[in-house]
Amino acid sequence: MSAPADERGSALERELQALRAMPPVRAALPHTRAPSISAAAKQHPDLYAAEFTRMLLTQDFRRGRDEHIARIASESATTREPLVVGLVPEDLRDKLAVFSVTDSSTRATPIPSAAEWGRLGTLGGHTTVSDVRVSQPEAWTTAVDAGRITDPGITARTVTATVTSHTIIDGQPQTSAASIEITANFEGPPSRPQWGFVTAVTYTRIATGQT
Repeated sequence: MSAPADERGSALERELQALRAMPPVRAALPHTRAPSISAAAKQHPDLYAAEFTRMLLTQDFRRGRDEHIARIASESATTREPLVVGLVPEDLRDKLAVFSVTDSSTRATPIPSAAEWGRLGTLGGHTTVSDVRVSQPEAWTTAVDAGRITDPGITARTVTATVTSHTIIDGQPQTSAASIEITANFEGPPSRPQWGFVTAVTYTRIATGQT
């Protein structure tokens, strides 16, 4: 059963307040040590979704969390599509990309909190990503076919991947794997010259094993 309208309204207002309070994030300059998205991938939505997700989930906790977030900000894009931005005011939409992958107040997010990032950093933690697969959500295909999408440059993709976490505990290397699924919106041609990340809609992580 869905939540009453007043509860949904309160939840939305809390989320908008958190979005409004989030400080602006300065986009990162190109960094040779950081995962990057190829020029070819930025011209194709499936390739871009795959490479962006790989970059998002490849995290080195021995380096600053803000540095990783800045790389995500450098890939951010905006849209006016009502089915995507909903009731988010126009002046807050440039924060939506980073907010959707960092604000864990109401849901799990791909980027850990600052406290968890720091804890993993003390364990020499980092992640690797494999088995990346991309598909278009059926609900999005249906919306497009029904003519409900007004922005010709907006699309959605669901990306699945295996993320392996590497740490050192009591001097011994440890690994743990998880199955990840992210559904996200991306904006690209003809609305902008190349593809960019708009917002993460859903994020699911299921632990699959540890050694």
